[in-house]
Amino acid sequence: MNNMDKSWLTYQQVMEELHIGSVNTVYKMINDGLKVTSIGRLKRIERKELDKYLASKTI
Repeated sequence: MNNMDKSWLTYQQVMEELHIGSVNTVYKMINDGLKVTSIGRLKRIERKELDKYLASKTI
């Protein structure tokens, strides 16, 4: 299964998919409105939420 098949992403997977070099950028995206789901101590980003966030930032 590759990253495109996953509907729930870790912060690391988001970084890899978007070619981001620092987890701080992911934290900034979260502070800017990217929704995160907490499952116990785990935090995951749903792919559709990432897509909506990115679409809202398109100029």
